[in-house]
Amino acid sequence: MPVSLYEAIWIFLIYAFLGWMVEVAFAAFRSHTFVNRGFLNGPLCPVYGCGVLAVVIVLSPLKQTILLLFLGSFVLVSAIEFLTGFLLEKFFHNKWWDYSERKFNICGYICPLFSILWGLGCTLVLKVIHPLVYRGISIFPKLLGTVLLVVFCVVFAIDFAITVASILKFNERLKLLDEVAGKIKIISDELGENIYEGVTIAVEKGEGLKGAFDIKAAELKESVDAKAAGFKESVDAKAAGLKESVDAKAAGFKESVDAKAAGLKESVDAKAVELKNSFLEKKTERARLQQQYNRLLSENVSFGMKRLMRAFPQMKSNAYQEVLLKWKHYWGDKRKK
Repeated sequence: MPVSLYEAIWIFLIYAFLGWMVEVAFAAFRSHTFVNRGFLNGPLCPVYGCGVLAVVIVLSPLKQTILLLFLGSFVLVSAIEFLTGFLLEKFFHNKWWDYSERKFNICGYICPLFSILWGLGCTLVLKVIHPLVYRGISIFPKLLGTVLLVVFCVVFAIDFAITVASILKFNERLKLLDEVAGKIKIISDELGENIYEGVTIAVEKGEGLKGAFDIKAAELKESVDAKAAGFKESVDAKAAGLKESVDAKAAGFKESVDAKAAGLKESVDAKAVELKNSFLEKKTERARLQQQYNRLLSENVSFGMKRLMRAFPQMKSNAYQEVLLKWKHYWGDKRKK
C-alpha cells in the first residue's frame, strides 16, 4: 500500500481518533464514567495515530506473515510509546503513564503486557481494519478531503497549543503550591522550636533558682552548724550572739534569694513576651500561607488542568509529586461531593 502525504495524514487522524475511542471505552469499563483520555483536549490520541501510521509504512511488506507482523508491531510501537513517554517527561517534567508496578517494565514507559496488546492490535488493524480504512480514503473526493484535512490540522494545531499552555500553567501551579507548602512547613517547625525553647528556658531558669537556693541553704546550714557547736561550749555567753548571727545569715539568705528570684523572673518574663510575640507572628503567617495554599488548590483551575488529572490518573511529577497527589485528591473529593 503506497502512502502519500495526503493518505498519511488521514491515516494518522483516523487512528488517533479510533485510539481515543478505545481509551475512552477502556476507562468507561473500569470507572463506569466518561473520561476524556489522551494528551489533547479533542478526541485524538496522537500516540495511536503515530503507532499505526508507522506500522502501515514500515511493516506493510510483512503483512502476509502474521508472526513477523506481530513481532514487528510489538517492537516498533513499543519503541514509539517509549520515545513518546520519554520526550513528554523531558519536555513537561511529568510522567504521564507509569508501568513501574508491572513486571519487566522499562523505565515505567513500556511493559510486556501492553507491548503484546500493541502487537496484537496492530496485526489485527493491518490485516482486517486498515484495508477498509485505506479504501475509504481512496474513494473519498480528494478536493473535499484536502479541505477537511486543512480544517482538522488547524484544529489539531490549536488544540495542541492550548494543551501545551495548560500543561505549563499546570506545572507553574504545582511549583507555587510546593513553594507555599514548603514555607508552611518551615514556619510550623519554627513554631515547634519556639514552644520547645520557651519550655527549655523555663526549666533552665527554674534549675538555676533551685541551684542558688541550695547553695545559700548549704552556706546557712554550715554557718548554723558552726554556731551550734560553739553554742554547746558556751550556751549562756554565745546565745545572744548566736541568735543575732543566725538572724543575720537568715536575713542575708532571704535577701539574696529574693534578689536572684526577681532577676530570674524579670529575665523569664522578658523572654516569654519575646517568644509569645514571635509565636503569634508566625502563627498569623502560617494561617495566611494556609489560606493561600487552599486558594491555589481550588481557584482558577482550567478545564484543561482538571482534564489532565482525570485523563492521566497515574501521572507523576518529577519535582512536585507530593503536591500533585494532594491536588488530585482534592479535586477527586470535590467531584464526589
